[in-house]
Amino acid sequence: MKGAASGALCFCDGQLLVRAGTLEPAGEEAGGGREVLDSFVVKPQGVRAVALGGTTEDAPAGHEWLRVRRLIADESPLAALACRALGLLNWRAAHAYCGVCGEPLEDHPAEMARRCTACGHMAYPAISPAVIVRVEKEGEILLARHVQRIPDLYTCLAGYLEVGESAEDGVRREVREETGLEVGDVVYAGSQPWPYPNQLMLAFKARWASGELALQADEIAEARWFDPADLPAIPPPGSVAYRLIHGLI
Repeated sequence: MKGAASGALCFCDGQLLVRAGTLEPAGEEAGGGREVLDSFVVKPQGVRAVALGGTTEDAPAGHEWLRVRRLIADESPLAALACRALGLLNWRAAHAYCGVCGEPLEDHPAEMARRCTACGHMAYPAISPAVIVRVEKEGEILLARHVQRIPDLYTCLAGYLEVGESAEDGVRREVREETGLEVGDVVYAGSQPWPYPNQLMLAFKARWASGELALQADEIAEARWFDPADLPAIPPPGSVAYRLIHGLI
């Protein structure tokens, strides 16, 4: 964590600059020569987050670009801070101007927020809650291949919460919409921040209650019941989906 201690986490296109072959952040000096798109201090940790221009097709000598999900998978002690920094960079990129009057926003001097230079409106970092669920039936679990999300992997059903519904109701709706199934009791299992771009994954377990598979074609490519001892290709360790599938939460 030397790079973090030196004061900066540098990102480009959602990837973190690290020293080659390690999970150690490179620090701001390693990104020299690239355009700085944004730079701010992450509060309360006091580490600077920097968004750099260019692409991740190349990296400075002795360095490489790494996806934050790799830190999560390896349970790096830096993972939570990197998720926070990247999530805030994503939020700031989408909130340069006031949503009320359209004038520029500026950093608040004390809070992790932005303030309108004209009308004084305060904008705070937004989190988009999403649910992910392990559906169980007679000792088997339901896994699906999604049309738009890594289609070669099987994973749990998931989706964003809608305005006015509880997390449990969101689980029931997502299962019903995507597979035509009804589930009974919905039990909370855990959570995980996911900065792509600003999600908070809320994990649940639920039992099949009724219905046969009738897939939502624009969302689900395939869905099947699997024996937990004989699984297909699934998301990697570190993800909340992996822990749900393996019954670790």
